[in-house]
Amino acid sequence: MVNWPNFLSQLFNGLVLGALLALISSGLTIIYGTLGVLNLAHGAMFMLGGYAGYMAFQASGSYIVAVLAGTLFLLVVGVLMERLIVRYFYARPHEDQLLVTFGLSICFVELVRYFFSSQSLTIPPPALVRGG
Repeated sequence: MVNWPNFLSQLFNGLVLGALLALISSGLTIIYGTLGVLNLAHGAMFMLGGYAGYMAFQASGSYIVAVLAGTLFLLVVGVLMERLIVRYFYARPHEDQLLVTFGLSICFVELVRYFFSSQSLTIPPPALVRGG
């Protein structure tokens, strides 16, 4: 028997997850289309933005500040990554680009594990979602 509230909740969760995956994949497409670089560190960079947003939320309590901090932090990380590392691999074969971005991905994940451990971190939902 279908439970309608559960069905609608799962439908909404599926739409949100689909939108998130579309956002990530469009970023990969834009990077490959403009720079010609196969960036395997894209997912790890998305994770870094989440942790930057988490730290900003813990410091400020504001979701808007958290989103802005995550965005600005990833802007800085992306520019530094391109200027210091990826720039030297534009003329190299795609395999070299894959290896360097995969290595960066591993470095980002291990840095997060070092500073935050492997435990999942959560923030409370906004007041409108909580019903208050």
